[in-house]
Amino acid sequence: MNGIKSLSDEDLFREFLKENKSEAYFREILQRFKQKVYWQIRRLLMSHDDADEVCQIVFIKLWKNAEQFKFNSKLSSFIFRIAYNESMTFIKSQKRFSSLDVSEEGLRKLESRIEDELMPESSEIEKQFFAALLTLPEKQRLVFNYRYFEEMSYTDISEITGTSEGGLKANYHIAVEKLKKFLVKD
Repeated sequence: MNGIKSLSDEDLFREFLKENKSEAYFREILQRFKQKVYWQIRRLLMSHDDADEVCQIVFIKLWKNAEQFKFNSKLSSFIFRIAYNESMTFIKSQKRFSSLDVSEEGLRKLESRIEDELMPESSEIEKQFFAALLTLPEKQRLVFNYRYFEEMSYTDISEITGTSEGGLKANYHIAVEKLKKFLVKD
């Protein structure tokens, strides 16, 4: 157990399973992935409380469904896939972004919501950027987040979302163009 920190992610998960879901190994998995998973979810949902709730669900599901990981991909892809599915389930259940109001009044409300969720030291451009992100449909926002913030390859994103690389590239390109238009308004 001394070399727990030196194990690769996949070896750590093997030991977790071999040791009958040892809490020590799971704590290390949480340590390695919780912040990345939280921010992946937060960038989709924008709310700390919602992201925190969904993040907890992700790790509960990881614990319960650990045996489903077959080691034919990276552990991070498996965990991000759970996070993706739970985020989409949450969005659908809330129907939060399905009818985003892009009128002037709607955008003011959106900016107010962004201000409530961002850190006090966030700049005006950060607030505008996150408001722009919220105007994107979920799939475009998701692909943009994975590419821009996580610097993931289209291959990895495809594995997580089950979408073709060509479809992901198209979604990313459209998202970038929409963000440019939103941010460069005169």
